[in-house]
Amino acid sequence: MFQARFMPLCLAVALGCGSAAMASDDMPALRAGGLLFGDFYHVPSHHSAAGDGATGLVLRRGYLTFDVDFSERWFGRLRFEANQSGDFETYTFEADVKDLHVGARLGRHRLLLGLSPTPTFDLIESTWGLRYLARTPMDLQGVASRDTGIGLKGPLNDTGTLAYRVMAGAGLEFGNESGDGRKWMGALTWQPADNWALDLYADYEKLSGPKDRTMLQAFLGYQADRLRWGLQYSNQDREQDPPVELASAFVVGKLGERTSLVGRVDRMLEPSPKGDGISYLPIDPSARATMYFAGMEFRLNPHLTLTPNAVVTTYDRNDQGARPETDAYLRLTLFVDFE
Repeated sequence: MFQARFMPLCLAVALGCGSAAMASDDMPALRAGGLLFGDFYHVPSHHSAAGDGATGLVLRRGYLTFDVDFSERWFGRLRFEANQSGDFETYTFEADVKDLHVGARLGRHRLLLGLSPTPTFDLIESTWGLRYLARTPMDLQGVASRDTGIGLKGPLNDTGTLAYRVMAGAGLEFGNESGDGRKWMGALTWQPADNWALDLYADYEKLSGPKDRTMLQAFLGYQADRLRWGLQYSNQDREQDPPVELASAFVVGKLGERTSLVGRVDRMLEPSPKGDGISYLPIDPSARATMYFAGMEFRLNPHLTLTPNAVVTTYDRNDQGARPETDAYLRLTLFVDFE
């Protein structure tokens, strides 16, 4: 089954890589890198019996990445991902392909073919800059960060202040993350100044059953040497399913060359449809919730970061008039980066 799923795309990538490599007399330039991050955690209180009082050590992600430049125009990436189960005090490992694509530099534009990041929250994630600490809000809610298809991005004007990102995803069951169905995605970014970005995003996902999905999202971000912050609103209409609607705000400020303070608030405007299925930070699916993140990042050297942090989720009353127990996580997060 593994080979049956992987062989068609591997063959396509190999053919594309071969033609690209033959287009240049230079040898392809190969770069290898990797990263991993995980937590030592304790859960003083939780809405679930499995989480209440849990203590453990978990490897949330490990990446092994190979980047190659076949020529001045053609490039490619192969990335493997490994992680431990998101269940409390459960330590089984899973491994899969995270990225597998070739790309072309077309002047100021970039074309990607294969399994690659979607435009859904790539800009949000780069502004947040702390993927090792927590996924971005819609990523936590199960919106795929990868899809298999074709993507294109680039500027729309000479100054580059207006740019686009588009992607058509096939929704194939390939790799660790993919969309559930055929998906059309588009984003428009306006950068009136180097530090500012306003991003508007929309997608439509055609599922195999009677329910389709449509998502609208807006993001405003600011980045400077010592401060960055972002504001986000997202709404995914899942037709007959409960919607995913949330607002989020974060701020990261440097206290010194190697120390930063981190704060983030995610507000679920509707109960989470995924809820208890969220890995590492499950939330009660019966009530609206507010998730608070706070931490202090210590960059011990260019490759090693240690971040004591806390995550607290509080709940509104649900339809039965009950308020789920507050979730509290105390974590010491280690991040090792050789990318």
